[in-house]
Amino acid sequence: MDPSEEKKQDTLPPTTKKSNFVPFLLVILLLFTIAGISFYFYSGSQLPQSTDRVADASLGSETPEITEREIEEALPKPEATPPLIIETEPSLVADNATQLLDSDPENDLSKKTTAEENGETLPLSPGFNQLPSATSTPAIKKISICDEPAKQLENFYSHLDTQPYMANFTLATSSEKHFTALIHELLANPPQVTRESDDLYTILKNTAHFFRISGKDNILMLKGILDNEKSSVEQILGNYYQLVTTPECSTTPFASDIDHDALYEYACFFLNTMGGRLYLFRRDALSRMVVTYYAVLLVEQANLQKNNRHGIALRPVVDMLISEMEAGGSALKQSDSYLDTLYRLKEKYQ
Repeated sequence: MDPSEEKKQDTLPPTTKKSNFVPFLLVILLLFTIAGISFYFYSGSQLPQSTDRVADASLGSETPEITEREIEEALPKPEATPPLIIETEPSLVADNATQLLDSDPENDLSKKTTAEENGETLPLSPGFNQLPSATSTPAIKKISICDEPAKQLENFYSHLDTQPYMANFTLATSSEKHFTALIHELLANPPQVTRESDDLYTILKNTAHFFRISGKDNILMLKGILDNEKSSVEQILGNYYQLVTTPECSTTPFASDIDHDALYEYACFFLNTMGGRLYLFRRDALSRMVVTYYAVLLVEQANLQKNNRHGIALRPVVDMLISEMEAGGSALKQSDSYLDTLYRLKEKYQ
């Protein structure tokens, strides 16, 4: 080489010399950058959303806006309140249970098969109480005002069937069937109420009315019952009156096919005829007062229905019965109730 050229080369500035160190440094920096970016994205995918916000905040990025839905999810949820179960008809209960299952979004469609298909009962979603099935709902029996008096009459007749004095009459059926048939026979043949005193024959016929219709054996049996069951007569007459005068009780065995016009005839017979009054005065005082009381109520019912065709005046009978009950009716179980009713009638017809 020429010595002049070698000298010239030595005098060049250092920056013009080529070097391999700079490209090597750039490659190292590039690798570190790629590694840092990869680590950053890998770490961000593993952290929850709230951690991402903290990391972004630490890097100086703006805090993202939190939505109302995210706030509601972060708050503690109250315990589910069981729904109000409303009692309804069994068919509606079953329909409501099916609608609850169908409307639950958490139930899988594959589970919405009926009990007939898989033989299983699907549970309701959490927070709901199990509704009663249609078969498990107990039936509620409606209580009727006719049940108690009818039951007491049945018990009374069952009591008669066990009494020794009734065995002497050798009834072909139970006492209940026997006396029910006897009552219908008497109602089919009511006594004569009007023009009784026109001739002696009518008076005698009314005096022997029950003997003619019911016969000697029934008369003796009725006298035996009145003598042995004095404590029950008041209740039995009250039960019969309630059943035969209450329209809802017309289907009971004791009130079915009762002729109410014939009942009115017998009430007038006891209140306004010689034959009827003689029958009552041959009985004890308590039985006489109770029979007279219910006869007054039957005529009063005819007045309310404007069907007192014999024109029986109640005021004299009411005054007489009040005096009799105040003097000797204290032994009656419902004497106070009887007198209250009689005083109202007295005030009405004064």
